[in-house]
Amino acid sequence: MANYDLNAVSGINAASNGLAVISNNLANAETVGFKSSRAEFVDLFSGSQSSPGNGVRVGAITQDFTQGTLSDTGRELDMAVDGEGFFILEDKTGKYENVYTRNGSFKLDKDGYITDQSGNKVQGYLLNETLSTENSPVFETTLSSIDLDELNKTPQATDEMTYDINLDGQEVNNVDPAGTSSANDNTDNSVGSSENLTTLMQPAQGTFQGSSDYATKKTIYDSLGGEHQLNINYYKRDVVDQATSDIDANGNPVAAPNGVKYTSWMLQYTITDGDGNYTGHLSDTAGNILNDGTNPYEGQVYEMRFDTDGNLLGVYQPDDGAGNYDPTQISPTSGGVADADAAVGATANNLSTAPVGTWAQVVGTPTLNFAIDNPLTGATDPLGGEVAGTPNNFQIELDFNAMTQYSGSYDLGGVSQNGYQVGDLVGLNTGSDGMIEARYSNGRSVPVAKLALANFSDKNALEKLGGQTYAETFGSGTVQIGSPEKNGYGSITAGSLEYSNVDTTGELVHMIQTQRTYQASAQVISTSQTLTQTILNL
Repeated sequence: MANYDLNAVSGINAASNGLAVISNNLANAETVGFKSSRAEFVDLFSGSQSSPGNGVRVGAITQDFTQGTLSDTGRELDMAVDGEGFFILEDKTGKYENVYTRNGSFKLDKDGYITDQSGNKVQGYLLNETLSTENSPVFETTLSSIDLDELNKTPQATDEMTYDINLDGQEVNNVDPAGTSSANDNTDNSVGSSENLTTLMQPAQGTFQGSSDYATKKTIYDSLGGEHQLNINYYKRDVVDQATSDIDANGNPVAAPNGVKYTSWMLQYTITDGDGNYTGHLSDTAGNILNDGTNPYEGQVYEMRFDTDGNLLGVYQPDDGAGNYDPTQISPTSGGVADADAAVGATANNLSTAPVGTWAQVVGTPTLNFAIDNPLTGATDPLGGEVAGTPNNFQIELDFNAMTQYSGSYDLGGVSQNGYQVGDLVGLNTGSDGMIEARYSNGRSVPVAKLALANFSDKNALEKLGGQTYAETFGSGTVQIGSPEKNGYGSITAGSLEYSNVDTTGELVHMIQTQRTYQASAQVISTSQTLTQTILNL
């Protein structure tokens, strides 16, 4: 057989492979996450430089990893990478540690894991529940399968609450319209008088005749997931000037007149049912109900002090002198609660429980200590999480760091708590940064994980596994793992899929060109046969 016959045969074989690549592209024009390929031809050569050459072969089949078209589906578990990166999947066969794909058509398996349609579990960074707060999620740094069902299998008692509220700095002082005054000062009818503080602590024995300046309500949860309504009332007590103030700019105690001017607000906490009946009473951390010798306390009271810039100086409590909350320091008959306010319009005094104890700044974190006893529940007493290092003692920690007092209006930035009931997954939202927020039937909406993305130095050296998945090889380089929208990785578009990047029109043009190459090579063989027949006819 002449060289040109062999060359023509190589052309037919190469064109056939080229047509196979084109047909594969066209067949996958609607395949999610598919990346088109092209056949790259190289010439064959051997012998002297005057040799005409030895034909052609397919040197490589190269994939085009450019972005495909994103199409909106509206399905929550459909996700697309807009930019660089592959979704990471755990290989269920165990042959590879992980496999990689651009196909973001995911589902939930029977155990609550996010998987691809073949059952490979999607990998990401799980929420670190120890380091995270309600408003600031922290994620692990190692990859794990994403389980959306596990987080709400058991209830969680409320053990943290965060307050972001601006109290109106122009609010007038809150006084008792009935004129109830202090045993220490018969001109003091403010909310801070000893008698009125007592009514805030024991409202079942006689309520404060005035009304709160601002109020919020929040549902909190016990260890069984039971709901309880926590009521918070805010009362503007008075302004204490520098000459009288007993605290410095850091809220620490000083002797007058070395203090700083501050505004005093009283906070009252109670727990009630939907009809306003008191269902909880103040207790110690072991759940023992506190009382004044006869009657329990339905309320817990704190004082907040703000400086002249509207910033919180500190939170203060009736104290036993040893840093412990002691409601018995407040009594209308003890004569020791309030060196309270002077006559209206005159200089106000600092709250005090002298000489018995002290009205002192809270050391550490303010806490709530309520036991539910009307009716009794099977949950732990009091409400809250276990006190570190003290088994069977519970409390709810309060974070007031975001509280302010600026003039103009009351502004509720948010009151959050971290308890919840058992709930079922009802939906999820995925942000462009890959953070997955799950929504549960108990009303809880929390970040549960953050998707991870992978990339490679040479994507064309990846091993193709079918199903739009790839595996790492030596030639591809070691996998590089990062987070969406960081370090060059693309963003996540939820409710969308990335379709094939096949250019159908371009492929049809290539098919025509390759067909001509095939026909031309076949024509060379036909010509060769004609020449051979001519020789035989001589």
